[in-house]
Formats: sequence, structure tokens, C-alpha cells
Amino acid sequence: MEKIKRQSLKRSFMKAVAVTMLIVFFCSALAIFGCYRFQKHILPDSNEVWLTQQTTAPDGTVTEAKVRYVLDDLPAPFIQLVAGGQEHSESQGQTNYMIERIESSYSMLSPKARTAYLVSQICMVLLPLLFTVIGITLCAWWFYHKVLEPPITVLMDATAHIQDQDLNFQINFDGQNELGQLCTAFEKMRQTLYENNRQMWSMLEERRVLQASVAHDLRNPIAIMTGYVEYLQENSQGGTLTEEKLEKALSNLGITAERMGRYTDTMRDLGTIEEIEVHRREVELPDFLQHMADSLSILFQNTEVRFFCDFHVPKGRTVFDGELLYRVLENLISNALRFAEHQIELDFYLEHGTLSATVTDDGPGFSEKILRKKNALFYSEDTSGKHLGLGLAVSRVLCQKHGGTIELSNQSPHGACVKATITIKQ
Repeated sequence: MEKIKRQSLKRSFMKAVAVTMLIVFFCSALAIFGCYRFQKHILPDSNEVWLTQQTTAPDGTVTEAKVRYVLDDLPAPFIQLVAGGQEHSESQGQTNYMIERIESSYSMLSPKARTAYLVSQICMVLLPLLFTVIGITLCAWWFYHKVLEPPITVLMDATAHIQDQDLNFQINFDGQNELGQLCTAFEKMRQTLYENNRQMWSMLEERRVLQASVAHDLRNPIAIMTGYVEYLQENSQGGTLTEEKLEKALSNLGITAERMGRYTDTMRDLGTIEEIEVHRREVELPDFLQHMADSLSILFQNTEVRFFCDFHVPKGRTVFDGELLYRVLENLISNALRFAEHQIELDFYLEHGTLSATVTDDGPGFSEKILRKKNALFYSEDTSGKHLGLGLAVSRVLCQKHGGTIELSNQSPHGACVKATITIKQ
């Protein structure tokens, strides 16, 4: 991939100023040169002279004629100058020649020429200043509208979205200067805020679902206890309450109270788990996963269920929380052991920065009711209250902390399948 060369704002500004200075200098030089040539055209040439010829006739009559010569031009022969209608000869008199330099000064100019000359001198001073002001103005306008305004507009628009608590947008700016880097950093900040808000709303939804689930599940034990209390009161007043009925009612009340205690312990345990922090460290795959599978095989001691493990991960180093993943798999395999008939299989997959672990068993599988409860925190159909689905609930919370999730499904022809995923860094 070709590396894009970064150009700083300082370098862009210096380049714009340099180009502006060159243009201003060129225009000023043209203006000064034009005014100078105009002044040279107005003023008489200092190299021009008047050649005067005076002829004195024998009768004392004096005639005079003038012709203009340029001293820098090629030498030209003097012509014989005579008065109009006369012919020249030696007997006609004496001829004298006189040369006068033409005065080249402002005082020799006509009023109109003087005005034009003054205007040209003023232009020689003012035009460079005017070009400088125009150049600075145009340079500032171009630099602002082409370099500064686009990213500033993008950032102001993004700020307005954030103020309106709207993070569902993108910052698209391809500048390679400091403002472009600022827009890129702003986009990363937006993505972080969006992800944090998504996780926060997800946690709030989890809390809402948890409260609804607990409130629903507590209805049964409360109703049972209320029914037994009414039963005891009615039979006590009627005198039909025997020792056997009383003992049975008290036993059922104790079981129900114990079940409600388990719900309380479950809520406390989940609150503790949500405070767990993720500690990532670098490990070597698939060796680390193999050691993890060897440790999990201890759970199959004293059981008739066989354990199979398969690795679909390439060799290499990666970063994730191995202790967290081990705890998730321990919960999933413990739950699978309750339903498996002959075997449990664990498969690891690594693709697109996600490590997934799939636990499958050959038991009866999940019911349609459980599969429909995608947003439920507890996955349990045990009406006895001994198994509240806490293992899956804990695994789900831990996976979410590691940027993953828990998915439930059934495999053909029978058996349950639980897929746990976490995000990793390679």
C-alpha cells in the first residue's frame, strides 16, 4: 500500500505565501517597468539636439533653419539648409552652424504631460502596495476556504450532532494535515462514545429484562406461600388442621422460601460478576487453548460422558483474557453435563478478530420457549428452583465484557449447541 505523504498546515501556508509573493513581485515589476517606459516616452530624449543653420546674404539678410538629430543614431550627413524659394551658392553670403542640446526635464513638459508624468510616478509607488494588499487578501481567502473551512465545517457539524445526543453519523474528511488528523481523532472519539452508549443502553436493557424476569419468577413462590398461609388460616379456624397437614404445609413453605433465597443469591452473584474487569494478556495459540481443554477435561471425571475437542485456529500470538474464557467454558460444559447422554464436543474457531468456542451435546436440546427468549437473562425451565440458569447468565455477562455474546441453538437430529464469542487482538 502506498504511503500517503502528510503535509502540515505550516507547510501549506508557507507555500501559499511564497506563491503569492512571486505573483505580487511579478505584477509590481511589470507596473514599475510600464510606468518607467511611459515616463521615458513623455520626457524629451537627452541625446537629441537641434542643428541650426544661419545664412547671411550679401545684402545683410539673415535666414535660419533647424533640423533635429539623435546623437546615438548612426552618423548622417548634414544637408544644406536654405530659406524657402532660395538657392545657395558661395556668392550669396556666409553660412554658420550651431548645435543646441534639447532640455530633458519636467519643466519642459506641457500641463497635460506633467499631469500624466505625476500620475505615473504615483502609480509606481501605489501599484506595488495595492498588489501586496490584494495578494495578501486573496491568499488569506484561498487558504481559509480551501484548507481551513472544510474541516472546521465538518467538526462544527459533528459537534452539533453530539450536542443533540445524536451519534449515528460519520465524519468523512481525507485531509493529510493536522486538521485531517483532528477529524480522524474526532471520528474515533465518536465511535467510542457510540459504542459506550450502546453498551450502556444494552446494560440498562439487561437490567430491565432482569427485573422483569425476577418479578415474573417470584410470582410463583409468592403465590404458593400466600396460598399455604390462607390454607393454614382456614383449616386452623375450622379445626380441621391435623399434624400431618401442618407438617406438609410447613415443609412446602420452607422449600418455597429456599427458592426465593436462591433468587436473592443469584442477583447478588450477578452484581458481583458485573464488577469483574477484563485483563488481557498475550498467549500462544493453539497451545493455550489445548491446555485449557486439558483442564476442562477434569469435569468429566466420574462420568460416562466423553469429551472431544477440536481446534480450527492458526498458530500465532494473540491477546485476550484467558481466565475469563475458561470461566465461561466451565459454566457451559457444566450445564451441558446435566443433559448430555454420551458425549460433549468443544470446537474453537478464529476469524476476523473473533474467537468463538462452541459447546455441543447429544442431549434433548433447548425447547422452543428457551430459543425464543433471546433477550432473557436466565435460561432455565427448572420449576424446582434448583437450577436458575445462572451459569449461562454469568457466561453471557462475561462474554459481553469481552466484546462478545452467547448464542443458543439446537443441532440436528438432537442436542443443544451454545456458542460463546469474544473479541481478541492479534
